[in-house]
Amino acid sequence: MNQEEEFSGEDFEWEEESPFTYSDRYLENDPATPKQVGLWKRSLKWRRRIFVIEIFMVFSQLLYLYSTQIVQQYIFQTLACEALSNTPNYTAPNESICLDQDYIVSATGNNDSIIEIQQKTNTLNMYIAIIGLVSSAVLSLIYGSLSDIFGRKPFLILCFSGLCLSSALQVAVIELDLNMNVYLLIASALNGLTGGGATTIGVAYASIADVTTKKWRTLRLGTTGSAFGFSKALSYLLAYYWINNNGCDFKGPAYLMLAIGFVGLTYIILIPESLPRSKEERKEGGFKKLADGFKTFFIPRRIGFSKWWRVWVCVIVICVEFLCAVGIDEIMSYFLHNKPLEWSYGLIGIYGLVTSITQCLALIVVLPLLIAIPIPEAYSNPFIILLASVIAITTNILMATIKYDWEMFLAGIIQTLQQVAFPVGRTIIFGLIKPEDYGAVQSLTTSLQLLTSVGSTVLFNKVYHPEAEVNGHHYNAGIVFWITAGFWAALIPLILLLFKKVRSNDSNSRSSAPNTFKFEQMNLESET
Repeated sequence: MNQEEEFSGEDFEWEEESPFTYSDRYLENDPATPKQVGLWKRSLKWRRRIFVIEIFMVFSQLLYLYSTQIVQQYIFQTLACEALSNTPNYTAPNESICLDQDYIVSATGNNDSIIEIQQKTNTLNMYIAIIGLVSSAVLSLIYGSLSDIFGRKPFLILCFSGLCLSSALQVAVIELDLNMNVYLLIASALNGLTGGGATTIGVAYASIADVTTKKWRTLRLGTTGSAFGFSKALSYLLAYYWINNNGCDFKGPAYLMLAIGFVGLTYIILIPESLPRSKEERKEGGFKKLADGFKTFFIPRRIGFSKWWRVWVCVIVICVEFLCAVGIDEIMSYFLHNKPLEWSYGLIGIYGLVTSITQCLALIVVLPLLIAIPIPEAYSNPFIILLASVIAITTNILMATIKYDWEMFLAGIIQTLQQVAFPVGRTIIFGLIKPEDYGAVQSLTTSLQLLTSVGSTVLFNKVYHPEAEVNGHHYNAGIVFWITAGFWAALIPLILLLFKKVRSNDSNSRSSAPNTFKFEQMNLESET
């Protein structure tokens, strides 16, 4: 084999196997000389090991979650101050303090005030979330397809730059006391129009698929999921600890958004491109792949009926799980701050830190242990999703009837185990579709997740109220958890369908087990 063939042949063998073993597809058909290719390969090898997509996702999610938590509490505290300023005979304290339900009710003399403040807060948060989620979900289909042509990195930079500009506008609202009903909505639109979370997640997962061998794909998806948990832990620690200690003066915490954005933007610029460098390969992507992705969802014969309905079952399960997760995140800090628990922002920060750490452990420790359980491989993935559903139902029922702080901590820690369902569901989908459809199907699935979360944003913000008695009517704060438990329970019949064997006469199937690696091997065999 001559030197040119060494880097362009299809029979390339890995020198080493690890989660960060990368494909050489991006070096194929490169016009550079063999010596230049060798230098490029060695440089790229080390850059890819130093600058990994998981760390970028930590910065991206940290900035998004931190800014969201700061803005949510800023809205509540601002509306509470406005309500109290209109109360007769109320004298504002000389120093900044965090207003809670007891203080507001005591100052106004009735429970109506806290209900009205929370409703206004939820309504504004709902509009902010809807604008960002809808624009992000729609435009991710365009940006995700363009990333198949122009590369992943430009669109990751675009998304993060938009998030930084959105955060800067939020800082201006807090610092300059701008009209939050206008400028916070503009900030959300700016984030969504530059790609938002849907494009960031879809392109990041596609980037992982570009460079990761099939053997390690599930692990990489799990480590990427753990990046969400790690960033959530940091955001809770930074946001609520700082807010609590400076009496809800939001100007200091707001400026940290800009620092996180600067460091994250510098990091993403240093990450190497993951898409193959061959122009011929890139031309095969783009909107044609998006159309092929639609075919996978709506034309059963493309992958075979037995696989097709399983793809839809997994997508529905993923979307409903995401609906529940986003809905609870929307109201969790308010639930903890108001009755029945009335936690301080400091304790809320500790709760968020602890549950986020256990979420990371669930994905990088518990998930591999569950995979290693000696269950027939055909049923391993559906079993993990079923187990996650049972855990979610149990913990949500416990939260709905919570009375003590330790019960909330226990339920929150155990509930993080439900996170193992997300990478497993995506892994099943990857095993059911053709490799060339990975990017498009991933983008469509992420868009459906975001559109589903719009519904959860409306539902949970409309349903949640603090625990209170108003005009003989009892508002139950735990009703949101009963709703979430019901959604998870509704998934169980669909999850049980995944245990059903694939029909032996399926034209595109030679395996009777809906197992990821079997289906991937089957797809590869069908191509050869």
